[in-house]
Amino acid sequence: MSLFDNHFASKNAASARAWAMDDEKKKKERQPHEPAAPKMGVCDRCHKEAPVRSYRTRQTDVGNGAASFGTVIKYFCEECAPKSRRERDADVPQLDKKQVRNLMRSAKKGLL
Repeated sequence: MSLFDNHFASKNAASARAWAMDDEKKKKERQPHEPAAPKMGVCDRCHKEAPVRSYRTRQTDVGNGAASFGTVIKYFCEECAPKSRRERDADVPQLDKKQVRNLMRSAKKGLL
């Protein structure tokens, strides 16, 4: 029994090493992805003709009592394009000292 266990263990270890080596090669070959250049078209949201880029969006439809969902490609201009999480977090206004003090005071009262 232990002979077979060692055989399978060494076979699994060799396979893992081979996969790790292939993964390193693929990472070296991989190049950074650049977004496609915008092309002239009509925005699906504001319906203006402007340079647009394609975005994948999820869409859900209900018809005849059955729901269907899937991925749809839509074209948006720069103003209507969905923002990344980093951009959304940057748009949050900063609180001034008075607002922070009031917020801390209300939190303190809530805890006591």
